[in-house]
Amino acid sequence: MSDLRMNSIFGAVLASVLGVMGVGVAADMIVESNYPEKAGFLPEVAVEASGGGGPATPAGPPDFGRIFADPAQLAELVTRGERVHAQCVACHNFDAGGSNGIGPALHDVFGRAVGSHGGFAYSEAMAGHGGTWDYLTLNDFLTSPARYVAGTKMAFAGLRNEQDRVAVIAYLRSLSPNQVPLPAALPEAAPAEAPAEAATPG
Repeated sequence: MSDLRMNSIFGAVLASVLGVMGVGVAADMIVESNYPEKAGFLPEVAVEASGGGGPATPAGPPDFGRIFADPAQLAELVTRGERVHAQCVACHNFDAGGSNGIGPALHDVFGRAVGSHGGFAYSEAMAGHGGTWDYLTLNDFLTSPARYVAGTKMAFAGLRNEQDRVAVIAYLRSLSPNQVPLPAALPEAAPAEAPAEAATPG
């Protein structure tokens, strides 16, 4: 193959590559990528029951009265909660007497009135919500802050993992000087009855 033909093939390939690159650059200049900082909505996904009998029914609240009454289990939860709470320190201060950050200081949040920490500018929704931060209130809020207090400024999506959520609540309780009594343990579910054996033909 002659040098002239080789040069022609090489030139054609080079021109094609440069042409494709040029089209990409021109497209980027004409069409500007613009992604919103926050999604417009959070899709709800219905979880199907394993038996195929339609959507699964949501479970009740954690049994704090039973879970926290076990000292060994509570100590494990506090340790786990200390690890999980690391994702909260960018916005919240957990030290005694600590200052507010993007969110209010949380050292004494347990047992505190909702939307009442001094010096923090709460949203109208949070300031007017009422109630106190106890076991069930914290559980509901941490599951989905925006759903529990519509209009809250807190952008955190929530802790959907129940064990992580219970662990964070145990950790917050361990920090707080406000000792909120444990709720009564929930009644244990009755064991399912075994199906009656089929009568054998005589």
